[in-house]
Amino acid sequence: MSYKMEIEEVCESQALPLLSLNHVSLCCRSVWESMKFYEDVLGFVPIKRPSSFKFTGAWFYNYGIGIHLIQNPEVDEFDTYMNESRPINPKDNHISFQCRDVELVKKRLEEKGMRYVTALVEDEGIKVDQVFFHDPDGYMIELCN
Repeated sequence: MSYKMEIEEVCESQALPLLSLNHVSLCCRSVWESMKFYEDVLGFVPIKRPSSFKFTGAWFYNYGIGIHLIQNPEVDEFDTYMNESRPINPKDNHISFQCRDVELVKKRLEEKGMRYVTALVEDEGIKVDQVFFHDPDGYMIELCN
């Protein structure tokens, strides 16, 4: 049995009529700290958030993707799990963004004093460079070319 499916085959399946990824929602210890990270490091732009929300949060958008940050005081209870000092493991849960210049990404992370690890994926002559790092709440981010 072959697990390789062509794009056309995937589109013809009986899956739900999804269009695209709309947003990723992340609980934060400090919305302010996370806002600075997603704006300054990843280049997301703050957008208007519905005024009907009665909790602290922020919405960002860029690259066709939304990031919703939600202040959650209970995140501190999981501080040992979501801690910046924990190892950066590329096999852990993460959000991946494609970028044009992995070397520039590494340079910017170094300028900001951020830890990261790199990996190289090779398949049939194609090489993909990957950079993994954590946001202020310990969520892992991957940037790849």
